[in-house]
Amino acid sequence: MDLANVNVSPLMLQRLADLKADEHVESRRKLAAIEAAMTPQWRQSMHERINSLSRQASAPRSKLPKLYLLMEEVGDLRSGHVSCKAGCSACCRTIPVEISDLEAKHIAAATGKQMANLPPRRHTRLQDVSTPCPFLLENQCSIYEHRPYNCRSLAAVDRDALSCSDENTALTRAKDPRAVPVVMTKMQAFDPLYQEIIGRKPVAWADIRQFFPTKAQAGESLNTATASTS
Repeated sequence: MDLANVNVSPLMLQRLADLKADEHVESRRKLAAIEAAMTPQWRQSMHERINSLSRQASAPRSKLPKLYLLMEEVGDLRSGHVSCKAGCSACCRTIPVEISDLEAKHIAAATGKQMANLPPRRHTRLQDVSTPCPFLLENQCSIYEHRPYNCRSLAAVDRDALSCSDENTALTRAKDPRAVPVVMTKMQAFDPLYQEIIGRKPVAWADIRQFFPTKAQAGESLNTATASTS
């Protein structure tokens, strides 16, 4: 769907208005349920395992998949309360997916795809995107087992995925007051360990589309570079 020219039907506008009037009551209920599922004993055990992984004298490339496994446990715990389901690809199509070069190398090794060699710095263009993630195939993540940190950490929490719809995204981009904010949950407890694993040397940060450009995206980049030097 072309988000720049999307037409929002009266029925969709009414559904969004109803969701907005709800004032995220269902989101708050689900967030509370996720918090309740993380009992003090569970939190203590996870904290100890995070610290244990931090202390391991192993290379970052071997620690990263171990971190992913810990995150999967949280993902399983919250799965019944989030709006994100198989086939929902809103984030994969409409927002930047920033990853580190370590994560890009992990994906390249798992898939056999060649990654772009980017110098250490932040390359990510934090703006709306018009092309889907290169690993999104038929509205499914083709690297789900190897998906990067941000894809694992963030999830939408609401009564359904309406706030993630193309129509609501278009209204949000247009700064239309009828747009409904997307309530998200984040696995922020893993952030320090993630930064520790990633940040042991100068890091290249970029959108996954920049590390793994499609032929069309590579052509656009070349055309842009040619235009800027002509």
